[in-house]
Amino acid sequence: FLVLSLVFLTVFSPFGEELLYRGIVTNGLLRYGSFVSVVGSTVIFALMHGINTVFPAAVVAGLATAEIFRRSGSIWPGLVIHFVFNLPSFLIMIFVGTG
Repeated sequence: FLVLSLVFLTVFSPFGEELLYRGIVTNGLLRYGSFVSVVGSTVIFALMHGINTVFPAAVVAGLATAEIFRRSGSIWPGLVIHFVFNLPSFLIMIFVGTG
């Protein structure tokens, strides 16, 4: 179960989120300008993570990955960032017991 959770939370979930929030939402909002695209997709991304202790980190991660997507046109750099962020978070949940 632990390995399955690790793979889901560090690979599959970030891939789906980057595809949705950057590939679809950020890309779709680009017609309204860069600011609206990056901030709009970030707000949606952060709110979907909930108003809790994760929210500020989701805002920062959302801004970073949305801007990187806007500049590169690819979800892959953001996916790597998302993976790098989620892996330590997952490990902290396991070893500290907050999950």
